[in-house]
Amino acid sequence: MNRLAVFLMCLALTGCGAARTQETTAVDLGAEVTLAPGTMVSVKAAGITVRFVAVTEDSRCPRDVTCIWAGEVKARLEIRESAKNASQVEVLEGGSAAAGACRVTLVRIEPLPMSTAKIAAQDYRATLRIDRANLP
Repeated sequence: MNRLAVFLMCLALTGCGAARTQETTAVDLGAEVTLAPGTMVSVKAAGITVRFVAVTEDSRCPRDVTCIWAGEVKARLEIRESAKNASQVEVLEGGSAAAGACRVTLVRIEPLPMSTAKIAAQDYRATLRIDRANLP
């Protein structure tokens, strides 16, 4: 009976550790911010939040290899313009996505790959910049 109680207690504690709250960072327009997967940035002046969901593709040349093609990396971002209006987009490194009257640019994804190790999903970091879009 005691073993069962200890097992159930361990299970309960494990569940508590997994229930993390989403971190949100507030930034000004034009500032760069680096996010881990699952974390968000809000731009109150623009009324939007952007969450770095995950890296969906990474074919970049490993830094310890010489390649003919540099490759590319793509990230999925969730852009929320209001409490009910959220959409997910995939953006290439260096590319941008529209977010209302703003533009979200994926400045870079780190770390760079190595030929000897696979990058774990939670180890990626996305640096974003959110600017006013140049509307006509």
